[in-house]
Amino acid sequence: MAVQFDASLLRRGERSDESWLFNLFKSTMQDYIDAAWGWEELLQKEGFVTSLPARGFQVLQQGAENIACIHLTDKADHLLLDMILVEPLQQRRGHGSHLMDWAKRKAQETERRIMLSVLKSNPAVLFHQRHGFETVEEDQHSLKMQWTPP
Repeated sequence: MAVQFDASLLRRGERSDESWLFNLFKSTMQDYIDAAWGWEELLQKEGFVTSLPARGFQVLQQGAENIACIHLTDKADHLLLDMILVEPLQQRRGHGSHLMDWAKRKAQETERRIMLSVLKSNPAVLFHQRHGFETVEEDQHSLKMQWTPP
């Protein structure tokens, strides 16, 4: 069942979200990362918190419950979509698509493309393709994709 999206339900991540953010990352990405390079818990947690600080996330809430998040980094000539994460029980309800639409509006407002990297084994490849992203480069494990505003 698709839900109606309200951008006012987005809030900036806070330090108190760090545990939830990492646990969501782990629950949705561990299998793909483990298959590609191996999962080292301490390394992953330290890298996640350092590279993707909580304050860089926008968190989608439903009531008082965190259900999804997006991390979009401003670069000089593009926006880098670091990740969209959706709670497993909330997946396939339109939350990821709404967050992607929000990112695309940001890209259009700033007249910049969106770039991302995704593991080839991650079903999110199809999600990004459905949202108009095209592969511009690839290596053994991942695809570099981009979306350019019309």
